[in-house]
Amino acid sequence: MAPRLGKVMLGLSAAGFPLTPLAIRRLGRRGAIVTEGACVGLAVRDAATIAAGAPQRLRRGPAVLLWLELAAAVAAAGLGVGLATDDRASGQTAGSRQVPPERARRAAVGALFALHTVRFWIYLQPDHGLKPGNLRPETIPAPNRGIVIRR
Repeated sequence: MAPRLGKVMLGLSAAGFPLTPLAIRRLGRRGAIVTEGACVGLAVRDAATIAAGAPQRLRRGPAVLLWLELAAAVAAAGLGVGLATDDRASGQTAGSRQVPPERARRAAVGALFALHTVRFWIYLQPDHGLKPGNLRPETIPAPNRGIVIRR
C-alpha cells in the first residue's frame, strides 16, 4: 500500500468512533444503519481473516488484537441492531443522558475502532505484524534501521 494512502486510511480509522454518533445524530436511523454496516463489515472481515489462518502467521500481539477486534465488532454490531431497526431508538441516543445499553454500545464501538486503528498501524509497519518465518524476502526489514531491503 502506498504510504500516503495508508496514512489517510489510518486517519479515517481513528476518526471512525467520533463519526458514528455524529452520523446517528444527523441522519437518525440511516446513520445508525451506516454505523451498523461498518461494525458488521469489520466483524465479517475479521472472521474471514481468522478463518484463513492469519493468527498463526501473526506475532502474538497482533494475533490477540485480531481476536479482540472480532469480539468488539460482534458486540458493537449486536448492541447496534436496535438503533438500526427503530426510528425512536436512534432519536433517543442524541440526548445527554445515556441509558446503560447505549453506553455499552458506545464502549463497544469505541473499542472496535481503537483496536482496528492499532491493528491497521501495525499492518503499515514493514513486517506487517508477521512472525519472522512468514515474512517475504522483499519485505524483510534491515536490522536496527527500519529500512526495507528490496531484492
